[in-house]
Amino acid sequence: MSRVSDLYQLQETDLAIDVATASLTDIEERLSHDEEVVAAREAVAYLEQRLAHLRRQQRDVDLDAEDLRRRVKAAEDKLYGGSVRNPRELEDLQKDIQALTHQLRGREDEVLGLMMQAEETNGELENAKRQLSELEAQWTAQHEELLRQQQAVRSELVTLEQQRVGQLPRVDAPSMSLYSSLRKTRQGRAVARVQQGMCQGCRIALPMTVLQKARPGIELVQCPSCERILFVS
Repeated sequence: MSRVSDLYQLQETDLAIDVATASLTDIEERLSHDEEVVAAREAVAYLEQRLAHLRRQQRDVDLDAEDLRRRVKAAEDKLYGGSVRNPRELEDLQKDIQALTHQLRGREDEVLGLMMQAEETNGELENAKRQLSELEAQWTAQHEELLRQQQAVRSELVTLEQQRVGQLPRVDAPSMSLYSSLRKTRQGRAVARVQQGMCQGCRIALPMTVLQKARPGIELVQCPSCERILFVS
């Protein structure tokens, strides 16, 4: 191979390493993020807490309602049991019963409202759990595929790095210095093919004198426009 041809082959390997490295970075980032699953778990946890809170409230109000029922019954038993004969006391008992009954109805309405909220929240919770289950199944499958891809890309990188190590001895120090410098400033492409008299790096037609000088591939000839090393295959 010619001097420029060796550089071009090295560039092909370096570009493949760039692509594989970017792919591996993307895979590892995706492996570390499962935002949808995390959000779904948080939604389930929130609804479970809300449902538990509603049921505690319902139990507390139920207890209040049961206490009021006992008090109403005790007052009614006293009112109709004949033990109280004083009209004023009877009137007070009737007022107590009315007040307790009013409170009881309020508590019963409150229990009903809490039951409806709990039922609605329970429905939302079941839906959230189903969605979480689906997302977890999808993530498990995706995670396994990403792990497979990760292993494949890592293996590819090992092969490419070994290939690069084998190519390096064929590139002299001055050529490597220029190549490395251009790689940094030309988006990783230090060497440009020449096709139909044009530099494929910048798509500019090259002067005949430049083409003739670059054709042997022994001397490093740079494009007058983009400064890439010209490779005439």
